[in-house]
Amino acid sequence: MSLRLSADTVQEALDRADSRHWTRTPPRSTRARLTYLLKQSRHDTTTLAPLLQANPADLNALRETGQIPADHPLHQSVEREVIRRWQPHVRRRAHAAILANGGQMMLSFRAWLGFTAAAGSSDDPRLRFLTLSLQSPYPESLFTAQHQGASEAELRAILSDALGACYFHRNRPAQTSQTVSVERIDYLEFYY
Repeated sequence: MSLRLSADTVQEALDRADSRHWTRTPPRSTRARLTYLLKQSRHDTTTLAPLLQANPADLNALRETGQIPADHPLHQSVEREVIRRWQPHVRRRAHAAILANGGQMMLSFRAWLGFTAAAGSSDDPRLRFLTLSLQSPYPESLFTAQHQGASEAELRAILSDALGACYFHRNRPAQTSQTVSVERIDYLEFYY
């Protein structure tokens, strides 16, 4: 796993939370990680290269040498993609167990949140540090979107709705005209 202790995207934060449920550790060396990813994509570097934001020639060179600095973007892309794909059945079982037991998820984050009011005005995004519990139906929405391969923008939209409902509107009627948007994430962690 990476030396970074927290994620700055919703997808990565969900993947890191899922990694707490793994029953085996993923490959550790860059060469073993790349071999795993190539096996997942049927040994086709042209399919895998766009996911890693690289070209097939770089992947072939990395497969032969196995050497790449830890701070290189390709190293980080390979690591991120292995974490995203590792033990999908264990991940789905953990999600099902969480949802069957009330579907609660803890969230700790520091992000810039924007607010839009009824008159159409919007405040400048403000930095917030919060730890809160996301209630149903938001954990299920995040898991479903993750399983369907949703984009980061879609995951952020679900997270924004969840923050609005679970924190900012918890003492207000459900039909409020104020919305919350996650502008920029500094750090994000899910616990389940």
